[in-house]
Amino acid sequence: MDADVLASRLAGAVWGHLVGDAMGVPYEFRRASEIGDVVLGAKGGWQVPLGTWSDDGSLMLALLDSLLHAGFDLEDQGRRARGWAEGGDYTPDHEGRFDIGRTTSAAMQALARGVPAIDAGPRDEGACGNGSLMRILPVALVGRGLDAPSLVEQALFASRVTHGHPRCQVACAVHVLVAQALLEDPSDPDLTLRAAFATSRAVLAGEPALLAALDELEAWSGRSGRGFVTDSFWSAWDALAGARSYRETITRAVKHGNDTDTTAAIAGGLAGIRWGWEGIPTEWRRAMRGRQVATPLVDALVASTGVRTSTASPLRVDALDLSGLDGLDAGRVGITFLPGKKYPGWRTGTHWRDLDLDAASLHAAGVERLVLLVQDKELERCRVTDVADGLAAAGVDLVRFPISDPHLPEDDAAYRVLLRDLVGRVRAGGSVAIACRGGMDRAGMTAACLLVEAGLDPQRAIDRVHAARRHTLTEPPQLAYVRGWPHAG
Repeated sequence: MDADVLASRLAGAVWGHLVGDAMGVPYEFRRASEIGDVVLGAKGGWQVPLGTWSDDGSLMLALLDSLLHAGFDLEDQGRRARGWAEGGDYTPDHEGRFDIGRTTSAAMQALARGVPAIDAGPRDEGACGNGSLMRILPVALVGRGLDAPSLVEQALFASRVTHGHPRCQVACAVHVLVAQALLEDPSDPDLTLRAAFATSRAVLAGEPALLAALDELEAWSGRSGRGFVTDSFWSAWDALAGARSYRETITRAVKHGNDTDTTAAIAGGLAGIRWGWEGIPTEWRRAMRGRQVATPLVDALVASTGVRTSTASPLRVDALDLSGLDGLDAGRVGITFLPGKKYPGWRTGTHWRDLDLDAASLHAAGVERLVLLVQDKELERCRVTDVADGLAAAGVDLVRFPISDPHLPEDDAAYRVLLRDLVGRVRAGGSVAIACRGGMDRAGMTAACLLVEAGLDPQRAIDRVHAARRHTLTEPPQLAYVRGWPHAG
């Protein structure tokens, strides 16, 4: 599997869970018959800001953080869960925490008393809520390469931090096996589910209580979203299996009513794997609060596939030497690449970047205007069709001048108008950056032509571009184009 495909599914799982949770929050505790169209911004349910995830998302992020940075350590999982319960960790904007169910609350109290994490989750008959199922997904994401017995064992143990009843444990085990399989092949969810039950049965042989709970889970027919772990498992699965898109999955999940945020979070995580990050509606993703809380964790997760992220590899703007060019050094000119790109570049490596973080890096570098040379089809290929919105939110002006890669401008006169405008802006003290998909040849050609337009000898312009950014401007036709500039009056 290509690294960018796996990255899309991993990022889709986390964001799919969070977005589903946030979409379900306004409808929680409402009966199915009371729910009409499912839209972001609907009123009702908890009085929380729109686009905010609840305890479902926060506890999932706490487990993800623990697995990424401490390995599989139950005591660390317990500490991070307590950090949420006591201090509001992993909540949107770190602004507080939400009400939690009785079983999870009892587990947090047990942890506070020093009870070992593996024994913190209540096991009584009434402790069969969905709290461990709603947070268990990271076990499959981080442990995606584990064999089935190891993955099941981790799910069973992680469930016990908050929910120790066998029903909760086996639901978590089946769920992580499904998620692991969907990461490899999301084409047939029903087959994946059947295989997960069969595998769980084989792994749990010799564990009568767990096998009995597995039998009960497999035979369950409830689909009401009422909050018990078996009902939540099947309500979420019903939402996923009958849908043709992420949007439809969340709509179906919420329409079950009752514990809508949890049903939609559980279903949304799997739907995010099935349809990938790009399958989540852009308007839903961009409306989410607290993205700065989740993004570093998502980046750390996808970076494990070998891709470059905005967190580990912040966007860099390489500045040109503007000295000796009739006042041009009053401003700044830089070269960079397409912000927010998610693309397996053969020369620049595979990137899975966050548009908001990259836009913030541009703003921090003082860039006021970004000249973007990519075509629309490249924005689609790089999964960043919302680049204008992301830059605008960071206060960076966007100018589009598409040039086919790795070719020359089709309209020399229009290209010169662009360059003259940029020269004027820089001489007036402005700061601009020039970008193509990889920040290599088209961006280098445009930067060099800008220097020539400002009065520099073409070869010296090329040399300054090479000095600012290595491996830039290497295509012979583009080098010849710079040396022959200007081509039109």
